[in-house]
Formats: sequence, C-alpha cells, structure tokens
Amino acid sequence: MTSTPADLPMPAPQLKTDIVRVGDAVVCILSGDLHAGTQAVGERALGEALEGRPAVLVVDLDAVELFTADGLNLLLSLQETARTRNVPVVVVSPSAAVRRVLDVTGATETFTVYSTVAEATGRYRP
Repeated sequence: MTSTPADLPMPAPQLKTDIVRVGDAVVCILSGDLHAGTQAVGERALGEALEGRPAVLVVDLDAVELFTADGLNLLLSLQETARTRNVPVVVVSPSAAVRRVLDVTGATETFTVYSTVAEATGRYRP
C-alpha cells in the first residue's frame, strides 16, 4: 500500500502555547521554535491573550529554543496592536536565542523585560 501526503499524520507544531490568567494579567507562554513556519501558532495564541484586554500581557519566552526575525516581527506587531488597546506588553525571561535576536537587532530597548512572571504581574496590579 502506498501512502499519499494526505494519509500521513500532520506533524506536531514546533511551537507550543499556553495562556494563563494571573489576577488582571494574562500570561502567554511560548515554548519551542518561533519562526515563519510556526508564526501563525504564536499569532493565534497572542491574539487570544490580548482579546480580553488584560491589565498587562506577559509573554513568557523562557522555553523558546529557536527565535528568528519572524518571531521578532510577531512581538513587534503584538506590541503595536496592544498599544492601540492600551494594554502594556512585557517579556519574561527571554531565552538565550531570543535575547540574541533582541540584542543583535537593537530591539532589547523596545520591550520591558522581567526575570519572573511574578515580578511582571506584580507591577501591574490595580
């Protein structure tokens, strides 16, 4: 029997997401690889996290192993959209891969970065 591409199982996305509410904040946890092939997965999760207009949107990037310009563009676009909705976006614990792209592109200054989710969410309590 010959298998066609339609018969083969779809590969699991290389980017996993989780959204957690912490008080008035929403934390979007991204893990795995963030590149052109997984950008839509990240965009969907971050858009969902922004929908409820939280006091702050915390993007946890500690477990991101591969981060390309597509990931950076996603974060920059998120920040612009959130700004129009008056929702601050902060980054928590960027992995070495994320930090490298932020540093090389000069985008480090664009984001407020915290070491922990507790630190980030504590700053935005009403």
